[in-house]
Amino acid sequence: MKWKDIRDEYPDSWILLEAIEAHSDHGKRVVDKIAVLDKFNNSEEAMKAYRELHKKNPERELYVAHTKNEDLEIEERKWLGVRI
Repeated sequence: MKWKDIRDEYPDSWILLEAIEAHSDHGKRVVDKIAVLDKFNNSEEAMKAYRELHKKNPERELYVAHTKNEDLEIEERKWLGVRI
């Protein structure tokens, strides 16, 4: 799916997403194809689900976003140090 389609289908919702196809461009992550994993009424529920799924599958590219945002803007972060 595309972000516009998700916004149309899930208005005013918090969405747990998985990037199916994505690439980097000037410090931003551009998601070309998205799968909706779940829909939530508030950010706390969405982040809880994100943490649980990410803990089980850290290799998956997961995001939480609200459909009020016209564009899906994801800034890349550089990790410093060691992740355990």
